[in-house]
Amino acid sequence: MRKLLALSSTTLLASCVLGPQPSSPNSETPASIRGDSTPHGSSFGDKAWRQVFTDPTLRSLIARCIEANPDLVAASYRIEQARARVVVARSDWLPQVGGSAGASTNYRSENTGQVTPAADRGSESYDLTAQLSWEVDLWGGIRRSNEAARARLLEAEYFRDALQTSLVASIASAYIELKGLDERLAISRRTAENRRNSLGIVTSLRDGGNVSDLEVGQAESLLQEALTAIPITEQAIAARENQIRFLLGDYPSSLTRGGSLDKLDGSLRIRGGLPSTLLARRPDIAAADQSYQAAVAEIGVAEALRLPSLSLTGSGGVVSGELNHLLEGKSGSYSVGPRLAGPIFDARRGKARADAARASANEALAAHDRAAKQAFREAADALNAHVKTGQIITERSRLVDANLKVSRVAGERFEGGASSYLEVLDAERSLFGSELALADAKRDRLLAVVESYRALGGGWK
Repeated sequence: MRKLLALSSTTLLASCVLGPQPSSPNSETPASIRGDSTPHGSSFGDKAWRQVFTDPTLRSLIARCIEANPDLVAASYRIEQARARVVVARSDWLPQVGGSAGASTNYRSENTGQVTPAADRGSESYDLTAQLSWEVDLWGGIRRSNEAARARLLEAEYFRDALQTSLVASIASAYIELKGLDERLAISRRTAENRRNSLGIVTSLRDGGNVSDLEVGQAESLLQEALTAIPITEQAIAARENQIRFLLGDYPSSLTRGGSLDKLDGSLRIRGGLPSTLLARRPDIAAADQSYQAAVAEIGVAEALRLPSLSLTGSGGVVSGELNHLLEGKSGSYSVGPRLAGPIFDARRGKARADAARASANEALAAHDRAAKQAFREAADALNAHVKTGQIITERSRLVDANLKVSRVAGERFEGGASSYLEVLDAERSLFGSELALADAKRDRLLAVVESYRALGGGWK
């Protein structure tokens, strides 16, 4: 009967866990991701990054970034810290055992009146003692502390995954922008060379008396426009190379390019997939989920601190006045007993601590809700950008073709004396601007692919 009562009491105490049970927030999701033409099936974000980025140079850059980026290295150490805190929290379940050893010599004064001249004024003492302390988890505070520590560990791991997703996208975007700047630089240099040749022709015509200095000045203006674009673009190229080197954990230097990136768009089909799986794929949402669960568990920890705690404490060892008798059986000494301690008046500190924990949990819930809605917004924006940039490329390609024809006709009319050089000037400027705009549109199309991949939760698996 006593064993049965003890078992029932133990079960009752073990089931007394304060605070709400940690669980994932209930997030409502829309019926589909806006702009997703194929809302069913697998998502573009399910692909591994090596399947998305097939260019060897870009692959190499991404792999180096994942291995050596300082932020990722720091995130890995944060995971190690969280893992160590899990071990610390788990140790609260077990008894804490310590030990001590001591030796002392006492010499008493005769002038105290407590020692006679004939008595031995000196004494020695030796001891070996072990201490044991074990807190019974009456209110589930230790259990909640362990749940919070495990949630914080998962949060740190998901945070690292989210950081990797962001870095994969950052490296890819920076490399695409660099390739786009290379294209702009090539256009500017080609245009400058063509305009230098045109200046030579116009100068020869002026020397022959066929045109005035006005046409020569206009040709020089066209040339300087193209020449000015060259150092501006080179400056931007150097800055983008330095950015990539920084993401790789390197010092600033030049960067070797690969081939064309057209396959990055042509061979891929962007699918959003099921809306319910978007939150599961995004590691930043998973990190926010674990942050909320940890905050909920910490409510139970705060509530348990408001109530008495029960500890079983004991100590035992050997004590002797002579070292050679220390390990004898008669030298044994021990004490053991329970200890109940709790707050009587704490000026509402405990309640305030619990209120703060609840507010922290509500804050984490709001942050999770915001992150979830932000994920759907980013996915919708990226899918829309991918579609619209494709349309922009089509229209700007037609504009370049039209401006090429205008430029050719304007040059022929000027050489035939049917028009002034002003027509050539306008045609050349329009062609130059449209070629640069087309290069930017192709860059933006590839950037939309990268952003779609990141927004759909790709890059960390």
